[in-house]
Amino acid sequence: MVENFDVIIAGGGPAGLSVARVASEIGAEVLLLELQAKVGQTQSSAWVSKEILDKEFNQAIKSSVDCVGIHSAHRNLEVEGNFGRIIDREVFDRLLASEAVKAGVEIWVGAPVRGLLNSDERIQGVRTEAGEWSEEIESEVVVDATGAKTQWSSIFLREVLESGWDKEKIARTNEYLMANSLGEKRVDIYFNSFLAPQGHAWIYPLERDLSMAGIRGVRIHPDSALDEFIGRESPDRLRKSVPIGAYRGQLPMEGPLERTTADGILAVGSSAGQVYPVSGHGMKYALKAGEIAGRIIAEGIKERDTSQDKLCEYDRLWRSKFEKEIRTGRMLRDSLQTSPDQKMNSLLEILDKNEELRKYFVNMFLGEDLEKSIKEFFKIEKCRDVFGRNKVKKILDHYS
Repeated sequence: MVENFDVIIAGGGPAGLSVARVASEIGAEVLLLELQAKVGQTQSSAWVSKEILDKEFNQAIKSSVDCVGIHSAHRNLEVEGNFGRIIDREVFDRLLASEAVKAGVEIWVGAPVRGLLNSDERIQGVRTEAGEWSEEIESEVVVDATGAKTQWSSIFLREVLESGWDKEKIARTNEYLMANSLGEKRVDIYFNSFLAPQGHAWIYPLERDLSMAGIRGVRIHPDSALDEFIGRESPDRLRKSVPIGAYRGQLPMEGPLERTTADGILAVGSSAGQVYPVSGHGMKYALKAGEIAGRIIAEGIKERDTSQDKLCEYDRLWRSKFEKEIRTGRMLRDSLQTSPDQKMNSLLEILDKNEELRKYFVNMFLGEDLEKSIKEFFKIEKCRDVFGRNKVKKILDHYS
């Protein structure tokens, strides 16, 4: 007998878990299928704003960020302030999973979704298989929260839209968990177009003498790029440290999908392209979009309407909340792609003389308080020159 749920969620990251918890709290019967053998298995750390962390997630916090070091090919500067928290993604995801289970969500681990069930031109469930085990499970709604890491990810894009991410705009990532590093409450960001084209490298603080060193860029081999970054830059805080863990991934940096819903299915998180293109961060989008999706899905279940006409309310709401922010981030990133190292050197020279301007730049990198930061930052003529006056005008037009 085929099992049946109101909602099946493919993917047990923050986006999928957020959808699951909210939909279940409202009354939907929810099954979450996680590819890995445990929730949070492949994740490492994340830099998030303090506003998105409720008290029940405090144990996931590994460090505050009181200082940000910004490094270009030839210049370095520091920015002091309250720039959020570094969290352990494994702990954070497990706490999210615990909240989802308390709400009534059923979770299967080691259960990758390999395909969608179609009937009468709508999605009606999934096929999951691992080794010799295979099962078809039916549902009123399927949620694609699979991310963009593997050949089985982004199932909405692949099977519903019959498309794929632009390989030239996929950012590949590698992180090392470093032992015996200097434990400072600071993040260091490195901009170097040779090592990390259209991306950056970073060092995040963790607990005690641990830190995360990572790199993200397009058209790179992330393993060799990270090794070369550590070797070339030789950061003082990593001078005597060694890697004891590695975490790889990839993110779509081309912006959100033009459509994130269809009859009986929607996409959320990085599966939907909900990623801020400057930093590659997406946690706040995953959680917020997940809450919106969970509510709209539960409403549709109660109303017995899970058609595109109903689910498109999710698409409209998430876009009204943060699509402008994502598209602005893409414009900011694209503005620095011509002679990026020269532009970053010039930019850091400008920032070195203005402490407030440095804080606005960090906010623009993170996508925090974006409208105010952009307006204040581009009041400075030299900043407009670095990014390009025509491109700055288009960016500011977003907020006019």
